[in-house]
Amino acid sequence: MSKMMQGTGSQNINQEHPEALSEREMEILKLVVTGATNQQIALALIISVNTVKAHLRNIFAKLGVESRTEATLYAIQHGLVQVAQSPAEATLPAGERELLNSLATQVASLPSSGFAHWPLFPLQRALMLVALLIVIIVAVWPRARATSSPIGGRLVDVPKTSSQGAQPEHASRWQTKAQMPTSRARFAQVQVDGAVYVIGGLTTQGWSVQVDVYDSALDRWERRASKPTAVSNVGAAVVKGLVYVPGGLDEKNTVRDILEVYDPRSDTWSVAAALPAPVCAYAIAAVEDGFYLFGGWDGQHYLDSVYHYQVDTATWRREAPLKAARGFAAAAMVGGRIYLVGGLDETTEYGLCESYDPALYAAGEDPWRTLSSMNQGRAGHGVAVSEGYLYVVGGGWDSYLAYNERYDVANDAWSTFESPLLGEWRTLGLSAVSDQSGTFLYAIGGWNGQYLSVVQAYSASYRVYVPQT
Repeated sequence: MSKMMQGTGSQNINQEHPEALSEREMEILKLVVTGATNQQIALALIISVNTVKAHLRNIFAKLGVESRTEATLYAIQHGLVQVAQSPAEATLPAGERELLNSLATQVASLPSSGFAHWPLFPLQRALMLVALLIVIIVAVWPRARATSSPIGGRLVDVPKTSSQGAQPEHASRWQTKAQMPTSRARFAQVQVDGAVYVIGGLTTQGWSVQVDVYDSALDRWERRASKPTAVSNVGAAVVKGLVYVPGGLDEKNTVRDILEVYDPRSDTWSVAAALPAPVCAYAIAAVEDGFYLFGGWDGQHYLDSVYHYQVDTATWRREAPLKAARGFAAAAMVGGRIYLVGGLDETTEYGLCESYDPALYAAGEDPWRTLSSMNQGRAGHGVAVSEGYLYVVGGGWDSYLAYNERYDVANDAWSTFESPLLGEWRTLGLSAVSDQSGTFLYAIGGWNGQYLSVVQAYSASYRVYVPQT
């Protein structure tokens, strides 16, 4: 995350306020000026939200202000922070860049006799200018790198030639592994017997039929038989040793109703019963007798549909719909229930967490339960299960990604954990692989300003063997 505000040091505190801000208070003030929330400040500085609130009370008292907006204005006026051009600002048209600089100049030139003595009209003018300045900054940073096609609004990313790609941050429980052979996103990813399969998706060359398999034990990639139909915005489910890949968006921008099936043992593809309707950008979860599809996009609208496919009878059945139609959510089965998290529609990036109980549906009852929400809305993220926890990695579509999230199923509680990529990391794949040493989450590919080939492994749990005496 690039810093848009650079402090000049606590020695610049105005003499009307002889009690200088501490180093920590200066750090927090700089983040307040960027528009960061208390939670984002806490994550950035590795402190609690309550500690942030306590520091803010001290900052307000020392500066003689009563709000974050007044603190922001005071900091700019008195040189505690300076507005420096960010990489995002550099991409603005000249006219917009001049407006931004003009606003900053006007704010800095306002009277500095102290908030308590200002006439009403100058104060209103100052606050309006600061608010507009922050709106412009937020509008262009840090999301200026990515654009999407109008097809469904969210279905095709357009890389920029100037993008430098993702540079993983140092994160103590993440390890960098052998990169995927082809950078891509919006693919299907599953694990079978410890091997992770990446199927189809989008690359810089367009739609892909490529199937690559990652051997986690050897940290090595191999090529497998290509998928018959090139599609993106898809998922996959493993049922009885076979990999099912339903629907998707093809290279003609058509949403498909196909169901193609891969057999890892024979490295062959076949075709199964078509979907009841075309769909892509759905959430998918395997169950004992088949798999479920939740929501998605049909070429015109985000969907509230829930479909259950039974592999033995090769039949589809529509079940109880979503409470909110959406696409790009993620789902996983834990203890007989399917947990559906996140997703988006035309206006909202959801933090929803809901459970769907097939047994309740079979009994004629409402199968849906609303649970505690994630800390932030996410879409295009991955979800994996390990030892009673849901791990949610990625997102950063309409919101800035600063961390990943973990859900304690038994206690209906969310917590956060570090992310090796910040800002945006979406339409990636995530799989949990267990071996004798423990469980690793493999986060692969995705989009972070351009298509990625990264493979990041997170140690979700580890096993310690104590020799018997």
